[in-house]
Amino acid sequence: MVSVMESTFVVPSEETPRKKLWLSNFDQAAPHLYTCTVYHYRNNEARDFFSIEILKAALAKTLVLFYPLAGRFLIGEGCRRVVDCNAEGVLFVLAQSDRSSDDINFQPSPELRSQFVPSVVSPSLMCMLQITYLKCGGVVLGTANNHVLIDGRSAFHFFQTWASIARGYLNNIIHPSFDYTPLLARSPTSITFDHPEYINDQLKHTSTPSISCVTTKFKISNEQIIFLKSQCKEGSSTTRVSTFCVVAALIWKCYCLAQELPLGIETHLLFTADIRDRMHPPLPKNFFGNAVIRRSATAQVSEVRSNPIKIVANTVKAAVDGITDEFIRSFIDYVEVNKDKGLFPVRELPKSDLRITSISGMPVYDADFGWGAPQLMTWAEANGNRVVYIINESGKDAGLAAYVLLDYATMQKFKKVFQEELCFDSTSSN
Repeated sequence: MVSVMESTFVVPSEETPRKKLWLSNFDQAAPHLYTCTVYHYRNNEARDFFSIEILKAALAKTLVLFYPLAGRFLIGEGCRRVVDCNAEGVLFVLAQSDRSSDDINFQPSPELRSQFVPSVVSPSLMCMLQITYLKCGGVVLGTANNHVLIDGRSAFHFFQTWASIARGYLNNIIHPSFDYTPLLARSPTSITFDHPEYINDQLKHTSTPSISCVTTKFKISNEQIIFLKSQCKEGSSTTRVSTFCVVAALIWKCYCLAQELPLGIETHLLFTADIRDRMHPPLPKNFFGNAVIRRSATAQVSEVRSNPIKIVANTVKAAVDGITDEFIRSFIDYVEVNKDKGLFPVRELPKSDLRITSISGMPVYDADFGWGAPQLMTWAEANGNRVVYIINESGKDAGLAAYVLLDYATMQKFKKVFQEELCFDSTSSN
């Protein structure tokens, strides 16, 4: 049981700009939901371990730099999303649990979210935080970030900065940039690509009714990733296939083998990709906001099932490589033309499709507030059926973790196929 001891708003420690912040077309197309995560810290026996005074003071200083997070989301002129930078603050909750670290299943679930992440008191809040003291002396930091402004890299930039200020490390602070002019639509607009991932009826297949899913965590070692990549080599070819492409290809292939689908229909692997370094010129390293785009790899079910992993991986790679500067500019113009038509929700997946979200390679464990790095970081809740979340495991060379959400019957077949492809350790929870 978790008991709330205090709920308050932390505001910037200094005066900040008061204005309506115009958001880019990537923010206009982002889903209006909260991305929720949890960090777990073991007690290091320090007298001031996770001092609320230190954390609040550091957060107030951090909000001077990240001032839109202390504002409120609203719909502005022309039905455009904006942030009212009014310095009303970030929700900060202090709680206590009667459970110890070893009693908690740190896999994404509604229970994990409800216990350790603040409840949404208003959809206009940009950020909500909760510190929960555990019976054993450990701490869980729960976070909820409004996706209308904050993508994965932006969130980690914010947490890195907050942690650095809490430690007193002020020399290497990177100030965020809220300049969205590099993402302006062209005049006149020019839509040169299709963007079906942003239309709800992308496919004419009927989605299956929502059913309960199980979440299974698959641990993928670095050695297994190296083995996957070795299967993708073409003789003496120097073409490289990324970790994401080979892991996504393996999961896609195993899903198609486990799922009973007509061999002649198309299957789509949907994913998001960061566009910061794909634009010309690239976005600045300190860019803060949504800078991810939806994309999908497409093949017939029979091809994904029967082709070797290198062909499936190259199908994924081709979709990733197709995210060029012109493709991104086309998308920006597409949103500009269609922003009033409501064409951007994350659609419900038909049975033929799988969605993968990956934050592998991001600084997910760079959140040391002065008492050591987190033992674990993960999503607080995984949503949907036929969805996969990929994240780095903690520790050097620890490999990846893939959280796979499937209905129970499909999951049993999926596990078997996965183990036939490679030897994986896995644990599951309802």
